[in-house]
Amino acid sequence: MTSSLRVAIYARQSVEEPQGILQQLEDCRVEAQRRGWTVIDTYPDDDVSGTKARGEKTQWARMLADFDAGKFEAVLANDVDRLTRSLTDVLELRPPKRDVRVLTVRGGIDTHEDDTTLKLLVVLAEREVRLKTIRSARYAKERRAKGHPPAGRTAFGYRWVRAADRDEKGTRFRIDEDEAAIVKRIFSEFLAQAPLGQITRDLNSEGLRTREGFRWHTPTLRRILINPHYAALLPPAQPEGQNDQAKIAIEDCVPGAWEPIIEIEHLLAARGLLVGKAPNHQGTARAHLLSGIPTCGVCGGPVRSSRARTHPTTRKDGGRAPQKYNASYRCLDGHFVRRGKLIDAFIAEVCIERLSRPDAVDLVERPADGPDLAVLSAQRTELESRDAAIAGLLVRGKLSPKAAEDALDELARELAVVNQQIADAVSKDPLAEVAASDDARAWWEAASFARRRATIEALMDIVIHPVGYGKRLRTFEEIAPTLTISWKRGAKG
Repeated sequence: MTSSLRVAIYARQSVEEPQGILQQLEDCRVEAQRRGWTVIDTYPDDDVSGTKARGEKTQWARMLADFDAGKFEAVLANDVDRLTRSLTDVLELRPPKRDVRVLTVRGGIDTHEDDTTLKLLVVLAEREVRLKTIRSARYAKERRAKGHPPAGRTAFGYRWVRAADRDEKGTRFRIDEDEAAIVKRIFSEFLAQAPLGQITRDLNSEGLRTREGFRWHTPTLRRILINPHYAALLPPAQPEGQNDQAKIAIEDCVPGAWEPIIEIEHLLAARGLLVGKAPNHQGTARAHLLSGIPTCGVCGGPVRSSRARTHPTTRKDGGRAPQKYNASYRCLDGHFVRRGKLIDAFIAEVCIERLSRPDAVDLVERPADGPDLAVLSAQRTELESRDAAIAGLLVRGKLSPKAAEDALDELARELAVVNQQIADAVSKDPLAEVAASDDARAWWEAASFARRRATIEALMDIVIHPVGYGKRLRTFEEIAPTLTISWKRGAKG
């Protein structure tokens, strides 16, 4: 009897939106109650396409398995297109493979008598999907020619502009000033030779977070530094399921119809340092200003940071001061352990004093002789224009397909060479920014931890000497003789 029919409710939608699924389930429950059917279970597939094969982890697969186990006789869906848009799926439900009775709230489908209507509707849905795919491909081609990105996850630093809010040019990316400031900082720090791990540590220690509110990690920074979107370049579409910015060739990108956050030369420089090189996800973040920079005055070995524990003596009243932990520097071979706070402050003052002198600008290393950035940029523009010229010759029959292919391959090689030259030319000297500032102290106090370390490493070599057990140094005058500073640039001490 119909009243005793055991049904399973199936709901599906292609875009993840809980409200849509809940509405489908509610409509089906109301219909089942009206018809006196018993609902055995519900099978909601959110963010699942009705035109593609559904995997083993979907509710569709679980539903089929439950039918095979004899748990129900019929499947109830809100409409045919919520069940499927593929005739292949219908053949999973209907004889000869299975004899699942298919019911719908809308359209009155019931395969108990005849499944011709169901199959006809699904065939029509398949046709509409094919037409939609053709239209989408044509639209995607036109959209790309205008430099507009497809819908999807928007890069950090930009906000997606809804159709109703777009300008007369149809711009889809709008710069988020707060996020863009972080993107610019990441590029600036990295091109000034700061390690990714150190930049990550600085961002997190300052309480800066990703758009989702998470802490920064070096893989995230790496993805930002190689992303063409930041230079207003639209990359080609990648194969479905692949989203690897490192596999995108800049030569295959087209100008995007939005404002850049960074210059293309900076993007090329960053990609030149990262693409094709194995990522170091551990980074080289340091907790102390000089960790790993100085050497030991006794053995010449490396000096690392550590936490030194105090050993307070017993007071006359029998009490004892609490133990404290101080940031320290130690020779790995045990020749000394010295408190680091005063050493850090002294080195900082030495750097500021040296960079405050009138000849500080002479410390900046000049690039090697060769074409300047303007010449390289003009050369790159000229090479890009050849692409269209080659295509024009091919269309007019002036160039054979084989010759055109060879010409395009040679063009890609020349572009790759010019891009690498631009990357080399734009890589920053760590001292360039501070040497150009009017106030070295203000620059130092505002600079990130990573930038300070990069400046010290570029400017000097430091040797730390032992001072004797139990001896405490409290002033710069006392500490100066225990450090040896050798200038890497400029002979002035």
